[in-house]
Amino acid sequence: MAPLRFLCLHGLGSNADIFKSQLGPLITDLERDNSAEFTFVDGPVAQPAGPGIAGVYDGPYLGYFRCDQLPPAHDVAALGQALRSNVFRESIAAAFHLISAIVEDEGPFDGVLGFSHGATLAAAFLLHYTATRPHDPPWGPFRCAVFIAGLAPFEENGRRIRADERGAMVKLPSVHVAGREDEVFEESLNLYGLCERDGAALVVHEKGHLVPREREDLMAVARAIRGLESKIVMI
Repeated sequence: MAPLRFLCLHGLGSNADIFKSQLGPLITDLERDNSAEFTFVDGPVAQPAGPGIAGVYDGPYLGYFRCDQLPPAHDVAALGQALRSNVFRESIAAAFHLISAIVEDEGPFDGVLGFSHGATLAAAFLLHYTATRPHDPPWGPFRCAVFIAGLAPFEENGRRIRADERGAMVKLPSVHVAGREDEVFEESLNLYGLCERDGAALVVHEKGHLVPREREDLMAVARAIRGLESKIVMI
């Protein structure tokens, strides 16, 4: 059986090499039986080093779209205005174009795997694809997704897209990894709720905003990713 091919999107203030290191134990386990293979891509936007990155990993520190010009999330009016600005919209459009170009040049990929900022971009890309290509298959260029410490994208009014208001919007099998001590834990559950429930698996660990590395957590994530194969066959 051919391995699942994942396009991997790093967190904010990180880079492809850092994310590859963070995912190292999981990659080792999934490559052991040829379950998955991984392609990493750098974001194009310079950013300050993310939490726990500076002093541990060398730069450059990058992101996929501009976050440094966004006001605090609690300032809804200002956030909505920023999200409607040309700078932010052009930055998001460039990030979508980057994903499409990587898929065209290095694909096909079976899935997209993102951490934090990268997971939010992955979800935004999937929703954008569905909205702009309603007659294409609902999974678009990917057939599954893995969201680690992910958050749902913003609406233009500055609010996160809410599962309790919008229902399941991501129509492809997914794995969600959420830390109970993560400050975005509830938002990770919100993103989980935005995905088709029959095809979504949730793995909760007891740590914070990180890629889990404890053996029990890793095994749970690896099992969930291996389980995507049978769900993909069904769509």
